[in-house]
Amino acid sequence: MTKKSKVIRDLNLVEKELSSALSGVVSISLKKENFAQLATNFVYQNKNIFFYVDNVELIRTIKLDSLAKFTILKDKNLTKELIEKKDPLYRLFSIVVTGVIREAEEQKTIRSVAQSFIEKYSGKLIREEKENSTQGKLLFVDSEELLAFDEIGY
Repeated sequence: MTKKSKVIRDLNLVEKELSSALSGVVSISLKKENFAQLATNFVYQNKNIFFYVDNVELIRTIKLDSLAKFTILKDKNLTKELIEKKDPLYRLFSIVVTGVIREAEEQKTIRSVAQSFIEKYSGKLIREEKENSTQGKLLFVDSEELLAFDEIGY
């Protein structure tokens, strides 16, 4: 099988894809020289990836301020043009966000991200103040690098 990969440099397109994607995989370092990979829903806000972790044991073992990577994959539809050319098997669009894992501590940010989660995943526009706050810790990948690729396999 042959792969053809193209780097996507259009930041607006990358940010649009990050905002519309519903889930991804985050890879984080743990305190005992290990790492964990978690499939998670997320919000892309202020150039960072925000997600909740509710596993108390995992929260205790996460090595904050260490390198983390967040990845989304999207299966892109094949266009007629591509099909006519070389009979492709698949087309994937991927984005990898590399940065440092941190815990959100500022209340303004925590409320804003909680509202963004509600809007993105439930369709509600306003968070009720009476609602219980979310369980778990709000963590984020403080992004340092965004890489996007469009890959076609033949």
